[in-house]
Amino acid sequence: MGESRVAFVVELAFRGSESDRSDFAEAHRTYWRRMAARGILLGGGPWRDGTGELLLCQAHDRRTLLRVLHADPYARARVVGEPRIREWNAVLGQVAPARPARPVPAQIAALTPHERRIATMMLDGLTNKQIAASFTVSTRAVELHITRIYRKLDIRRRAQLAAVIGT
Repeated sequence: MGESRVAFVVELAFRGSESDRSDFAEAHRTYWRRMAARGILLGGGPWRDGTGELLLCQAHDRRTLLRVLHADPYARARVVGEPRIREWNAVLGQVAPARPARPVPAQIAALTPHERRIATMMLDGLTNKQIAASFTVSTRAVELHITRIYRKLDIRRRAQLAAVIGT
């Protein structure tokens, strides 16, 4: 869990008109919601004049961040120019994580890191469909992971998860 991440400020300048982006806008928003759920996107939003976006992200290194940025539907559709990336050194302390980190109780030590992420998302109230969307997998894949989680924790229902983990 002690993986270090670097904070980055990313400027994305849009190319073309707003109608050029409209076909990809929902996919773009969904993609960045998934990145927020994974703790990569910490914040951001559109520029006031609507010609770009500013993103505050964290990643292990610049190369990892570039892979994330190039997978954005806007980047794949070439409706944004090359991102301008600056490493950010927070003067007033550490960057706050996108969501408070939950301690890993001993009961879930047997779970894989991916199963822990899914369990955390379940505890945060996400549906199987929302979890599947955040990882870009089928709902059935999430159901299989949840079945494995239940078996490892010897539980049968989602409601029992919080009791076993102790939240």
